[in-house]
Amino acid sequence: MKVLVVDSGGRGHSIAWQFKNDPNVKEVICTPGNAGIALDVRCENARTNEEILELAKKEKADLVFIGPESPLTKGIVDLFASEKIPIVGPQRKAAILEGSKAYTKMLCREIGVPAAEFEVFDNPEKAKDYIEYVKYPVVVKADGLAQGKGSIVCSDAKDAINAINHLMVEKVFEEAGQKVVIEKRLYGTEISFFVFTDGDALAPMPVAQDYKRAYDNDEGLNTGGMGSYSPHRLEGDELTRLVCEKVAMPLIKGFREKEGVPYKGILYCGLMLVGDIPHLLEANVRFGDPEAEVILPRLKTPLTDISFQIINGVLSEKRAEWSQDFYCDVVAAAGRTKQMKHGRSKGWYPGYPARYGKGYPISGLENIQDPDCKIFFAGVSNSETKGMVTDGGRVLHIVGRGNTLQDARTVAYANIEKIHFDGMRYRTDIGKE
Repeated sequence: MKVLVVDSGGRGHSIAWQFKNDPNVKEVICTPGNAGIALDVRCENARTNEEILELAKKEKADLVFIGPESPLTKGIVDLFASEKIPIVGPQRKAAILEGSKAYTKMLCREIGVPAAEFEVFDNPEKAKDYIEYVKYPVVVKADGLAQGKGSIVCSDAKDAINAINHLMVEKVFEEAGQKVVIEKRLYGTEISFFVFTDGDALAPMPVAQDYKRAYDNDEGLNTGGMGSYSPHRLEGDELTRLVCEKVAMPLIKGFREKEGVPYKGILYCGLMLVGDIPHLLEANVRFGDPEAEVILPRLKTPLTDISFQIINGVLSEKRAEWSQDFYCDVVAAAGRTKQMKHGRSKGWYPGYPARYGKGYPISGLENIQDPDCKIFFAGVSNSETKGMVTDGGRVLHIVGRGNTLQDARTVAYANIEKIHFDGMRYRTDIGKE
C-alpha cells in the first residue's frame, strides 16, 4: 500500500521511517517533509488541508497519517472522511482536547480526572489578581496552540505576572494567549504516556521521559522538547493500568458522552505522578515530539495494522508489541549566533526557543556510521551552495539504541559529537538518572 505522512519535522521523519520499514507498505510519501526526510522517502510540498487532500487523491494514497496538531484542529480528518480516504486522527471537534487547554481542564473537573487546581482568565488584570490571591507557585498556560512552548512554569508571583504579560499583553503566541489557564504547580515525576484508541478500546504505548527546558538541570525556557528516552524506569503493567483507569479511559469516555463524538487516533497524556496518583498536565491529540523518536523505534507490530484497527473500530482485537531496547534522543538545537547583515554584525541571536539564525551548513553527518544510531531530521533544508543547512530551532534528533539506558546514551552522545553547525547546542543530561 501507499502511505502519506503529514509532517515536516523529526516526529514526521520517525513516523515515515516506521512506515518505510512496514512489510505492508510499498511507498511512503511525506508532506511537506524536509531535506533530511527526503533522504529516506519522497517529499511533496502540500501544506493546507485542501492541498493535502488533492495530493492524497493524486497519489491514490491508501492511508494518511497526521503528525502535527494544526491540521487536526483545522478539521483534516473530517475533510478526508467526506472523501472516504482512510486517515488516522481525531475529528475536528475531538481535537479540542489539544486546541483548548481550558476546555480540557474543565472536562477533567467535570468527570473527575485528577488534575491540578486551576482557574481560566481572559482578562490579564484579573489573572494577576488571582496570582496575588493564591500565593502558591503556579503554571501559566496559553489556552490555544503554541508549538509546545505556551506553558510557563513559575517559581513565584513575579514570574507568574511576567508570564501573563508575555502571553496576554505582549501576545507572543497571538490568539493562543487571549485566554490563559493558571494552575497550581505540582511536584513529582513527570512522564509522557500515549495510547492508540478507536474510541472504545485502548492500546497503551511505552512510557517516555521528555525534557522540556532548554538547558541542563531543567533550567531555562520551555521548548518543544530537547530530548527524550524510553523505556522509563517506571514503565510496567501497574503504571499502565493506573493511568488507563484514572486518566486515559475516563477522558475518552467522558468526551464522547459530553460531545457525542468518539475520540479516535492517538492520545498523549502529559502526566505528573504525585505520590501514586497520575495528574493530567496536558492532553495532546497526536504523537509527541521528541517522544515519537524513541517510542516508534520500539514498535514491532506494523503501524499499518494498528492504523486500520483504529479506523475500523476493532483495536481490541490485537494489542501492539514493543521491543525492550532502550532509545535515547538528544536534540541538536540552534543556539547563540551572530546576526550578520551585509557583512556586518548586528548583535546576537539568543538561540532556540528564542530567536535563532538559519542557513548554517551542517557538517559531519557522513561520519555517522553506527548501526545503533539513527538521525531524525527536524529543522533542515538544502542550499545550492552550502548543502544541508539549518532551518529551524530544533535541527536534528540523534537517537541511540542500547540494551540499557546508559548504552543508548553513550551511542547518542558519541555520535552527536561528530556533527557541527554554527551555534549548535544540546543538553548533556538527557537520560542521566
